[in-house]
Amino acid sequence: MTSTRRTFLASATTAFGAACAVPAPTKITGIALATIHGNFHKFVAMNSYDNEPKGTQYTNTLVRISTDAGVEGVGVMGYPRPNAAFLADIRSLIGVSPDSLYEFRDGHIAGRSPQFADLLVKYKHLDGPLCDLIGKLRGVPCWRLFGNSVRDRVEVYDGTLYFSDIWYRDRGVQAVVDEAREAVGNGYRGIKLKIGRGSKWMQRDQGLRRDIEVIQAVRDAIGMGPKLLVDANNGFRTDYEGAWQLLESTKQQRLDWLEEVFPEDREQYRRLRSEMKRAGIRTPIADGENMRSATDFQPFVQPERLFDVMQLDIRTGGILDCREMSMMGKPHGAAAVPHNWGSQVGLLMSLHLAKTQENTIAAEDDRSSCPALTVRGYTFQDGYYTVSSEPGLGVEVNTDLYESPDFPAQTVIA
Repeated sequence: MTSTRRTFLASATTAFGAACAVPAPTKITGIALATIHGNFHKFVAMNSYDNEPKGTQYTNTLVRISTDAGVEGVGVMGYPRPNAAFLADIRSLIGVSPDSLYEFRDGHIAGRSPQFADLLVKYKHLDGPLCDLIGKLRGVPCWRLFGNSVRDRVEVYDGTLYFSDIWYRDRGVQAVVDEAREAVGNGYRGIKLKIGRGSKWMQRDQGLRRDIEVIQAVRDAIGMGPKLLVDANNGFRTDYEGAWQLLESTKQQRLDWLEEVFPEDREQYRRLRSEMKRAGIRTPIADGENMRSATDFQPFVQPERLFDVMQLDIRTGGILDCREMSMMGKPHGAAAVPHNWGSQVGLLMSLHLAKTQENTIAAEDDRSSCPALTVRGYTFQDGYYTVSSEPGLGVEVNTDLYESPDFPAQTVIA
C-alpha cells in the first residue's frame, strides 16, 4: 500500500443494494445558463502564475436542465464561458430522455451512450447537472449512480493557502502560518501550501528560500499530525535544481505530496523520481490538473508509475473521466484526487465520486459557498465530509436570489 493510501484511504464499508429505480419516461424541455458568484471563506492571495490575488469571489456558469416531469438538474460548466458553438450543440439535448444519454449496467452508469458520446465528451462538465437530474428522477443520491458505498465519509483538505506572505508584507511568513492554524483549528486534517514564489513574485533564489521557510514554519506551527501538501503550479518549470533543493531542504517536514512541480513531462519526472529514490526521499508526486481526459494519464502510470496521485480536474474531466482515471491508476498503485478550484459544485461532484471509488482517496476543498445555490445533506467534521443522501447532488437553485431583479440575465434554450 502506497504512502498516499496510508495517508488518506478510509476503511471500506459494506456495500449495499445498487439498483436504482428507473423513472417513468421524461424528456428535457429546456436548458438555462446564467453567471453566478461564489465566495471564498477569506481573501485568497496569488500563486506562482497569477497576475493578481484570487480575491474573495469567483464566477461559475450555472446550468439548469428542466424536464416535462417538473424536475431539474443543477450544476455548473467548466472553466470556459458558454459560446455560440456550445449553445448550438446543447440544443440537441432538447426533447431527449436523460436516461438515454448514458449506458447503465445493474442500475449504475457504465459510460456515455454512443448516440451522445461526442457531445458529452466535448462538454464533460455536463456530467454534473445531468447526473444531478438523473439522480433526482430516480430518487437516489448521485453517488448511487456510480456504484456502492466504499466509505462512510470522504476526507478533504484545505486548498486555499496561497502567497499571503507576499500580499501581507507586514506579516510575511506569519500570514501563511496563521491561515494554516485557522484551517487545522477548524477541523481540517490536511492543508495545501502554494509554492514557486521564485517563478514570478520574487527573485528566484529569494523565492526558493521563502518557499522553504514557509513550509518549515507551517510544519512547526501545526505539528506532524496534519497532512502538509505543497503545490508549485509549475513554478519550477525552468528550475529543476531549485525543485530538488526544496525537496532536500524539507525532508524533515515530511511533505505528504509535491504537486505540479513542473509541467507533465515524463523525462523530468523520471529523473526526479530516480534521484528521490537514491536520496531516500519518499514524498509522493501529484500532477495532472492540466490534462483533459483520463487517457492522458496512461503514460504516467505505466510502464512505470511517475504520478503517485492523479489530479484530473473534476469539471474539465467530468465525473466519468475522473472515475476512469481512478480505476486506471489502481493496478499501478497510483491514487486519484480530482482537482477542484473555484466551485462549490466541483467539491460536491468530487465527494460523490469518492464515495464509491476506493482509489479516489480524498477531495479538494476550496472552502467556498455559492449564494445562488441551496445545498443539503452534507456534514463536515474532523477533516471529513458525510456525503448527502438527498436525490442527485443535493443541490437546488435558491429561487429567491435567482428570480430577484439583481440576478444576471440568463440564456434559455428550449
